[in-house]
Amino acid sequence: IVRQRQMCIRDSLEGLVLAALALAAGSFLGVGIAQMIGKARSFLDFSLTANLRVGITMQTLYFGLAAVGLALLAQVLPTVGASRHTIVTYKQERARQMRRPWWQRAWLDVLLLIPAGYGTYMLRQQGAIVLPVGGSMVNDPFQNPLLFLVPALGIFALTLFLVRILPILMSIAAWLASHLGGVGVLLAARHLSRTPSFYAAPLMLLVLTLSLSAFTASLAETLDQHLYDQYYYKVGADMSLVETGENPEQKSAMFGGAGAPQAAQEQPTAGVGEEEQLKVSSWFFLPVSEHLKIKSVRAAARVGRYTATSQLSGSRQNGVFIGVDRVDFPQVAFWRRDFAPRSLGALMNELAIHSNGVLVPRSFMGQHALRVGDTFRLSVNTIGKTTDMDMKIVGGFDMFPTWYAAQDGPLFVGNLDYLFEQAGGEYPYDVWLKTDRNADYEQIVDEARGLGLYVLDWDAPLERVAKEERRPERQGLFGLLSVGFVAAALLTVLGFLLYALFSFRRRFIELGILRAVGLSSGQMTAFLAWELAFLILTGMAAGTGLGIWVSRLFIPYLQIGSGASAQTPPFVVLIAWPAIVRIYVLFGGLFVAALVGLAALLLRMKIFQAVKLGETE
Repeated sequence: IVRQRQMCIRDSLEGLVLAALALAAGSFLGVGIAQMIGKARSFLDFSLTANLRVGITMQTLYFGLAAVGLALLAQVLPTVGASRHTIVTYKQERARQMRRPWWQRAWLDVLLLIPAGYGTYMLRQQGAIVLPVGGSMVNDPFQNPLLFLVPALGIFALTLFLVRILPILMSIAAWLASHLGGVGVLLAARHLSRTPSFYAAPLMLLVLTLSLSAFTASLAETLDQHLYDQYYYKVGADMSLVETGENPEQKSAMFGGAGAPQAAQEQPTAGVGEEEQLKVSSWFFLPVSEHLKIKSVRAAARVGRYTATSQLSGSRQNGVFIGVDRVDFPQVAFWRRDFAPRSLGALMNELAIHSNGVLVPRSFMGQHALRVGDTFRLSVNTIGKTTDMDMKIVGGFDMFPTWYAAQDGPLFVGNLDYLFEQAGGEYPYDVWLKTDRNADYEQIVDEARGLGLYVLDWDAPLERVAKEERRPERQGLFGLLSVGFVAAALLTVLGFLLYALFSFRRRFIELGILRAVGLSSGQMTAFLAWELAFLILTGMAAGTGLGIWVSRLFIPYLQIGSGASAQTPPFVVLIAWPAIVRIYVLFGGLFVAALVGLAALLLRMKIFQAVKLGETE
């Protein structure tokens, strides 16, 4: 008992000294990391300019002291267990694991699978991950990082379960190696199958690191891409111009004369509403091709959006009609493969074949028992004038840029020229532009007005994206994911290097005996190489597969928020293969470095020093 107390006191004092040094150094390092997080634009991208002022508060100090306490427990508790060993029991325990770890004896890995499985079941039932924070249900992943605990728990439980069944897999590998030949492969497989406790910790660290890294990197890439998709879907193209044409009857009242489009926003007709101002008998527009004269504009298309009404199944459906230029629209519009069963070009071709053709949502077709080829009556309100048309269904879609089914009602997409032909003239419309990546949108608007185009307003998704990327919640999430990714990778590399070194020291006598019985340096190097290769390849395969599976399972449920724009378009889960490949390259370098170091130690090992009685460590 006295010896046990002395060992605990000694380790506690050592831990306190180390903890004090770590707390002092970690405080300054934490300030630097916090400043880097303030520059986070996306995952592993710290390109934003920010002057974030970081200070150390008392709360920060309390968290540091809590971490010190946990570190002391982690150092003292193993000492208590080690002090109970005699030299005989210690040798027996180190020679071959006598019993399973405590968490396997308690079936902790299997028990953790229960809440993970129940959480997955609840996700399928409620359709989203929602966890309470501060007494309220916060379902924004940027404001509630606890949402990531559900997939993290599943990854941790599956990793522990993999470590339980891995000795069985290694025994199968050893049996195969005994029939295939090769001394190095056979020795490595048998060693790993007989001593699972020696490599359980580094392998668990490797699987956890790679699976969590794959999940967090895929989540970050999915959120990053969805930000672009969300605003491109809302705007429709690289840039949208709200334009109106010229009307001789109200030219002076509305625009103050030709060449003065800015007056349209500053001097509206007194006592007349905006819609009443647009109720005119004739409009004149410059050709849409005039927009191509503007610098940075690559393509342009007219897009008219008007209210529409259909009468089907004994009721009236109020929705939206979008008229497009079928040739120019595919060149400018934002489109994803999951928007419709057919490509955008194929849908536009159907509109080209039938001038009165219309595209409708597939859900609308199913609700009213409609099929491609059916016709129905559609009434379109073009700025105060109602035009009735007989439309023929030529295709269906699930989503369409700028359309939100919950708030807009059914959408009807047809030929804009056909609408103007039936209405007896052209009416104001928007113009969607395809621009250069680094286009100056204000300059585009100024040049458009200089060409005589009446631009009332404009919108660009990249402007919205740039503003959203500076949200503190978003920067904090991506910064933490990036820092966690780097820290986990570095700790895993350090852990594996220490494992390789300590494994060599622990088996010094064993390796010396193998060398004495006739194994060459090449065979010994192959033995150690295959052992490291088994562990790294197993960890990489298991970690990558687990991370991809969890990403595809959980990430779609993280698309949560209020409003139609938060749910439309849905997530497209992107697997962050560039980040995973970087991990592969890192572990490949780790394997080479560890193998070179072990080979150097083998070449320096003297048999007469290794084959002797004494301690192995």
